[in-house]
Amino acid sequence: MNYQRKTMKKYLALITVFAALCACEKAQENALEEATPKNGEKQIITATVNVATKVAYSENTPGGGSGISSVWESGDKFYAIQDNNTVVTFNLVSGAGNTSATFEAEAEGVSASTTWKAVLGGHASVHGTEIHCGFTDQGGFITSLNNYNYVVADGTGLTPNFDFENGEKLTYVVRLKLPAGIKCIEYSCPVFYKVEGSGATAVFTKGDNDPYKNIPTRTITLSSLSHSGDIVYLAVPAVNHNSKRTTYNSNKQYGNMRTGVIITLLNNTSDEATLSNGSVIDTDLSSKGGQVGSWDMSGWSLIPRPKPSDAIEVVTTDSFTESDSNYHFDLTGTDTFWAPFNLGASTPEGKGSYYGWGEITTPEERGRTDGYSFPAYSLRGQAPAASTNYYNYISVYPEGLTSGSLAGRYNTIAGGRYDVARVKWGSAWKMPGYIEAYATLKKASWTTVNGQGGLSYGGMFLPGYNAMKGNDEYQPKGFDQACIWSADQFQRNQGGVGYDCAYMVGSTSGHGSADWWRAGIKREWGMQIRPVLASSTINVSYRAR
Repeated sequence: MNYQRKTMKKYLALITVFAALCACEKAQENALEEATPKNGEKQIITATVNVATKVAYSENTPGGGSGISSVWESGDKFYAIQDNNTVVTFNLVSGAGNTSATFEAEAEGVSASTTWKAVLGGHASVHGTEIHCGFTDQGGFITSLNNYNYVVADGTGLTPNFDFENGEKLTYVVRLKLPAGIKCIEYSCPVFYKVEGSGATAVFTKGDNDPYKNIPTRTITLSSLSHSGDIVYLAVPAVNHNSKRTTYNSNKQYGNMRTGVIITLLNNTSDEATLSNGSVIDTDLSSKGGQVGSWDMSGWSLIPRPKPSDAIEVVTTDSFTESDSNYHFDLTGTDTFWAPFNLGASTPEGKGSYYGWGEITTPEERGRTDGYSFPAYSLRGQAPAASTNYYNYISVYPEGLTSGSLAGRYNTIAGGRYDVARVKWGSAWKMPGYIEAYATLKKASWTTVNGQGGLSYGGMFLPGYNAMKGNDEYQPKGFDQACIWSADQFQRNQGGVGYDCAYMVGSTSGHGSADWWRAGIKREWGMQIRPVLASSTINVSYRAR
């Protein structure tokens, strides 16, 4: 009996142990089932961010302080691409007020082998499986830089660690040191980044032959007029803004048309400014992502600029024949708004400044003593000692002439980085196209205003001054003349590389109506600029004669 009782106890003990083991195994299975998300269920992914500060660079300029830094704030977030095909949002869960933080995201299908491509920068936006990093709508202040200081970092697994401090930095920050009297700053950034699972790529907002006028332009409006030395900050894409395209022809290189950041300073808002000046960031920043550089404009002199409301409207509906082609031009609605004075002048009869075609500085401003010559021309395509003078190709098709025999004849720089009127006076103004200028000036007659001879029509007066060739004045027709550069380039092919001439439009005291000269009017020669409003319209069609 005792033996039976002992055996029974052992048996019951074994059953108890077995039951306990089964219960433990069941609990483990339940826990594993709960930890493994079902198809379509979201997982909470925790990421740590290894970065000293959100904006990690220092100022080395006098008076700039020991550096610019910031801490994480409640509401901070960033995007990350999961396995190259899904974009998720990581939100801050802890670390506000500190320089390191923890973020969480909801995702599905995450495993130890999941790959992540994260983008830091508050102005980034999601486009399908891409993250776009744009540079518009900046405020000019340090506090807004975090939105545009883009950094890309990799991570893996269920708890990725994004090392932004050592990630790929896409942004260069410019400290703009202003002159006194600035109220508004216009800037145009024609490049953004797209980030895919494979990495970041710089993208131009316009194609080779798209009009310049649609390049995004934004403004920074200050709360009050600047004092000399005031600082604003502008984030720009860290690309080569003075690069050459990689397309070659006859072993010569084409110029790049779209890069470069146009910055124009105005003494009032865009519609009311009466003084302005501008330039272009055209340096190679491709190796300077995450860095800061200073652009000292405090010594700049602003030049007179008419308000758009001061423009002189000249309406022309006409038809004329292109003399050396088999086409008629039909002007079905030319509505041109002319500036009341030349670029660099302040009165209708004033001479203004001379510029080579496509240049935004004079030879003197570039420190040249050889004047308006090919060696001094900043847009030449090769060294001046070469036997054949090649020129960088910088123009695009104008709207309305994008195809057909005449399309290549009237390529334009109007509204872009090579349009000195656009750069110096801001986005409201541009250089006139050849047809715009000709439609007005062919009707003009020679007259005198305040002792200065020139062309007059429809209330617009163009003073007569000579062109500049080298360091000397030049009269193409041998008479007193009134002539300006148009924005359009003349097709004169140089080994498939570029065109050496551009359209100069004007007339002389010896002619009753406008003549235009193209053969021999080299791009490096100095001409005056009479801008027109960017909103000027011209409707042109052409047909066989």
